[in-house]
Amino acid sequence: MAKDVKISYLKSLQGYLWIKGYQNGNYTAPLFPDVAPQLKAWHAAGKTLAIFSSGSVDAQKLFFQYTGSGEARSATEDLNYLITDYFDTVNAGPKAEGQSYVKIAEKLGRKCGDVLFLSDNVNEVRAALSVGMKAAVVDRPENAPLSEEDKKELVIIKGLQEV
Repeated sequence: MAKDVKISYLKSLQGYLWIKGYQNGNYTAPLFPDVAPQLKAWHAAGKTLAIFSSGSVDAQKLFFQYTGSGEARSATEDLNYLITDYFDTVNAGPKAEGQSYVKIAEKLGRKCGDVLFLSDNVNEVRAALSVGMKAAVVDRPENAPLSEEDKKELVIIKGLQEV
């Protein structure tokens, strides 16, 4: 798994271990402190929330089912009710290609210009911008450093409350 090999039986085993680990309380999905409150606020305001991840849709749902601070399972919270749709590289396409973002907007019934995309990856942000989406880089600790060009050309935020 350290090499991220895409062999189906290994992916099946990995999925099984994740499910059991989450269910047993051995794993929780860590979120930055601003994420859950901001997602809840956007949801309460009637915003449509969707996720685009390189992880499978099933893995995304598992992640959002067991969000927490890394403590015992009793400390987790299921945030799936906040999410309208889930996208991965299978149902949307590669994250660094603009056409993937067009597919997402179409599936959400929106024009690209009416969608805001947030990511810690500048290539993904540039791909979303290339098709007319609004987009910003969320600059978190331990992210890849941003170049001077990125800082000049892209909207950079430190947390979701800045949106």
